[in-house]
Amino acid sequence: MTRQLASAVTFATFALALSRLVAAGEPTATVVEFYNTALHHYFVTASADEASAIDHGSAGEGWIRTGGRFSAFATEGGDVDLLAVCRFYGSTALDPATGLRRGPNSHFYTSDAAECAQVKLDPGWTYEGIAFYIRAAAAQGCGSSDQKVYRSYNNGWVRNDSNHRYTTDLTVQQKMPAQGYAPEGVVMCAPLSSAQRDADASRLLEQAAFGPTEAGVAQLRALGPAAWIDQQLAATATQYPVYPFFPFNKPDSCVNASQPPYDADSFCARDNYSLFQLQRQFFVQALGGNDQLRQRVAFALSQIFVISGIEGGLNQPYGMAEYQQMLRNEAFSNFETLLTKVTLHPTMGKFLDMANNNKPVNGVQPNENFAREILQLFSIGTVELNLDGSPLLDAAGKPVPTYGQDEIAGFAHVFTGWSYPAQPGTTPRFNNVPYFSGQMLAFANNHDTGAKQLFGATASAGLAPEADLANALHDIFLHPNVAPFISQQLIQKLVTGNPSPQFVARVAAVFNDNGAGVRGDMKAVVRAILLDPEARGDVKIDPAYGKLREPALYLLNVLRAFNGQTDGVYPLRVSGNLLQSIYNAPSVFNYFPPDYSVPATTALGPEFAIQNSTTALTRINTINTLAFSNQVAPDATVFGATGTSLNLSALQAIAGDPAALVAKLDATLLHSTMSGPMKSTIIAAVNAIPASDALSRARTAAYLVATSPQFQVQR
Repeated sequence: MTRQLASAVTFATFALALSRLVAAGEPTATVVEFYNTALHHYFVTASADEASAIDHGSAGEGWIRTGGRFSAFATEGGDVDLLAVCRFYGSTALDPATGLRRGPNSHFYTSDAAECAQVKLDPGWTYEGIAFYIRAAAAQGCGSSDQKVYRSYNNGWVRNDSNHRYTTDLTVQQKMPAQGYAPEGVVMCAPLSSAQRDADASRLLEQAAFGPTEAGVAQLRALGPAAWIDQQLAATATQYPVYPFFPFNKPDSCVNASQPPYDADSFCARDNYSLFQLQRQFFVQALGGNDQLRQRVAFALSQIFVISGIEGGLNQPYGMAEYQQMLRNEAFSNFETLLTKVTLHPTMGKFLDMANNNKPVNGVQPNENFAREILQLFSIGTVELNLDGSPLLDAAGKPVPTYGQDEIAGFAHVFTGWSYPAQPGTTPRFNNVPYFSGQMLAFANNHDTGAKQLFGATASAGLAPEADLANALHDIFLHPNVAPFISQQLIQKLVTGNPSPQFVARVAAVFNDNGAGVRGDMKAVVRAILLDPEARGDVKIDPAYGKLREPALYLLNVLRAFNGQTDGVYPLRVSGNLLQSIYNAPSVFNYFPPDYSVPATTALGPEFAIQNSTTALTRINTINTLAFSNQVAPDATVFGATGTSLNLSALQAIAGDPAALVAKLDATLLHSTMSGPMKSTIIAAVNAIPASDALSRARTAAYLVATSPQFQVQR
C-alpha cells in the first residue's frame, strides 16, 4: 500500500452513529482486501470511503479486490469486550541480514495490545490509529460467533515486497508459503454478521443437501451447523418403493402400451426392464426428503461403489433399488460394514462378475474383475498414498504401486464360491440364475480353500468362504490408503473438487480414528468433512476452490431454490442429456473420474469431464424452459404424473424493485457473492421489462442468475 493512499485515510469516517448496533452484536464494518500486482502487496481496509477511493483509482493505481472480506466493528460503542485493531504504515523495515533499513511500503494490523505498543517503538513503522474493532483476542480462541483471521508474512528481502496478508480463507492461507509468505497463525477473531451466517448456512445446504431452501436456511441457522448435521445423521432413511420381481429374461407378454388411455400397468417393459421409475423417485425424494444428508452421501457413494443399469439385467428396478437403498442405510455405518455389504450384494456380483465365480477347475482360473476393481476403485487406488492423498514416492522419485498381479490373483481366489440368492420357490445352488434381492450365498464346494497372497501376507488355507472373505475385506480395510483415498473422493463429491492436501489429511485422520479409537466411522468422516474450516465460511476466494455442479445436483439446486415441484420425469430426461443418467454410469469408472483436471489447469475438477459445448447449452435451455413456462407438462404415459414447475411468486412480489429482486437472488443462489458488474447487468435487464410485468421480470432475473457461471460452480 502506498504512503499516498495511506494519507487519504480518514479515520473519522469510522466514528459513525453505530454504537447501538455494536451493543447488539451485529458487526458495523466490513474489512475488504485488495491486491496490487505491481507491488505484490495485499492490503485490507474497513473504511468504505477508502475502499471506494481504491476502486475508482483516486487513491492509488493497480489495486484490485480479491473478494476477501470479513466483518468488524467500526466503533468501540462502549462494549468493553471489544479490542482495538492498530494500523501501521511501514515506511522502512530492518533487513536482518545487513542491518540496513529499506521501504516495505506496506501496512500492518494487530489486535494484540502488547504487539501494538512494541511496533509503535519501531521508527520504521508509523502508527495510523485504530482501524476497527473486534470482539475477542485470538489467543483466547475464536468462538462460534466469530471467524478466524489468519496472518502470513513475506519479509520481502528477495524483491523488496515486504507485506502481511490477512485472510479468513484457510485454503488461501495454506497456499501462501508458495508465494514466499510464512504463516503466522490466527491473529484476530472477526465477528460473523447475520448475512454471513445465512451465507454459510446456504453453502452447507449445497454441500450436505440437494440445495438450500429458505426454510432449510432458517432451520440450520436456528440449530447451528454441528447440531444440524447431527440431526441429519440421526434422520431415518427415506425408502425407495419396493418394485415387483420380474424374471431376468423379459417375458414376451411384458410390453408397452401403444394407445391411451394409460394406467399403472400400461408400460410393463419400461417400468420393469429399465430404471425409469426408480430414477424418477430419485429426483422426487431428493427434492423433498427429510434425510437430505443421508441421501446426498448415498448419491456420492453410488459414484464410488458403481454399478450400472447399462449392464444386462441390472436395468431391473427391483435389484437396483435394493442396492441404492443399501447405500442409504449404510451411509453412516462403518466403512468395513459398507464394503462388505457392497461386496455381497447380488447386483455387484452381476456387474463385476463375482457371482458364480468358481474355484480353479480344469486350468480355468477365477475371474479377476471384482478383485481388481475393489482395490483400484473401491478402497485403495493404484499407488501408495500419504495421509494427505499425495503419492508416496520411492528413492527414485516414482510412485509406489499398491498391489501387483499376485495380490489381484489372491483376492480373486478369495472371491470364489458365491452365487445369487435363490428366486422364490427355487432351491439355492451354485450357478444360480441372476436374482437381485437379498445377499449372495456361499457355496463351500466352489470356494478355493488354498492359501492366498494378500497385502504383504498370506491368507491361511482351509478357510470357509465367509471367513476367507471377511479376512480379505478386513485386510483391505486396514490398508493405510483407504483413509485418504475415500476421504478425498467424499470431499470432492460434497465440498470441492480440488481439496487441499491439508483438508484431505484432516479428514483421513478422523477416518483412521474417530476420537474414540474407532476406524472407518462414516458418521465421523462426514461430520469432519462438513465442519472442516475449509468447508465452512461465507465466502471462498481461492481460484481453484469449488466444484462444477454435476447435472443432477444442478437441477435439484434450482428446483429447491425456487420451491419447485416435480414428478421426476423432466429432471430425469435432462440429466441424461447432460451425460448423467442416474444409476446408468457408462462404466465402473463413473460418469467422470476423480482425477480429471480442469482443462488448461492443474486443478482437479471431476465434473468438467462431462461438460462440453452441447451440455453447456443444454443447461441454459433447461433453465429457460423451467423459468419461462408455467409448467413442464405431465407425461401422459406416466401414471399419476404431475409435471415439473418452479414457483417464482416470492420473486414476483418484489419485482417492482430490481435491486431488491437481484439481492434476493444473490442471497438465494450465490450466498451474497454476486459481483458489482453482474448485479448492474441483471438490474439493467430487469429494468428493460415494464414494471407492470412482474412475472417476466422475475423469470428473467431467475434465468440470468441460474445460468450464470457463478452459480454453476458450487463454491
